[in-house]
This record gives sequence, structure tokens and C-alpha cells, in this order.
Amino acid sequence: MRARTRSGRRRTAAAALALLAGAAGVVATAGPAAAATGDVLIVQEGSTGALVTAQTFVFVPGITEQGDGVQAGATQFAVTNLTNQTLTLTEKTPAGVVVHSGTVASGKSGTFAVTAGDTVDLTVPAS
Repeated sequence: MRARTRSGRRRTAAAALALLAGAAGVVATAGPAAAATGDVLIVQEGSTGALVTAQTFVFVPGITEQGDGVQAGATQFAVTNLTNQTLTLTEKTPAGVVVHSGTVASGKSGTFAVTAGDTVDLTVPAS
């Protein structure tokens, strides 16, 4: 009985690690070793200033891009860049058409007008 329990735990742990690895791959793109490190705080607000959602992304070495979908009701996308590099934010429609782009320097904040249903990609410039 003991051998089965250990084997079952190993399979469960392996499955959990595979799920985590798969989920991480959806949000981030691998890139050069000089990628940003640190946190990015994202706050989406509606036209009246009401909070729609708040999230934190963590950039780790090797990650060059992460994306966030614009939530229903959001008209503003505020970013606080606590990474060690300037980030480029690019809003894209569901069809992939670029709406606009801007940058937020390391240690700074920026606010961008957005449309619900679009995606905002946060990209580290190529080194």
C-alpha cells in the first residue's frame, strides 16, 4: 500500500508541475538573457475611476513579453514599472491590429486609454 501512495504522490506532483509550466508558457515569451527582472503592477479602471481589476506580473531573466487582456468596463490601463528596464506597452485588437504603443521607464508609472476586449503586451526592448 505504501508504494502505491508514493507513486500516486509523484504522479500528482508531476501533473501539477506540468500544469504550472503550461500556464506560465501562456503568459510569457522567452527571450535573451538580458531581459527585465522585477514586478509590474497593472490596474484597470473604468471611465468613472472605479477599479475593474488589479494584477501584478513578475518578469524573470529570459522573459521578454507578457500580455494582459483588457477587462469589460475598463477604459484606463495604468502600469507601475518596478523592473530594471523600460517597458513598451502595445494595445492590440483581437485581430492583432496595433491600436497604440507607449513606453514606461524603469521605476515610473504610465496610464493608457484602452478598449475592452483588446490585449496589452508588455515588452522589454531588445538588448
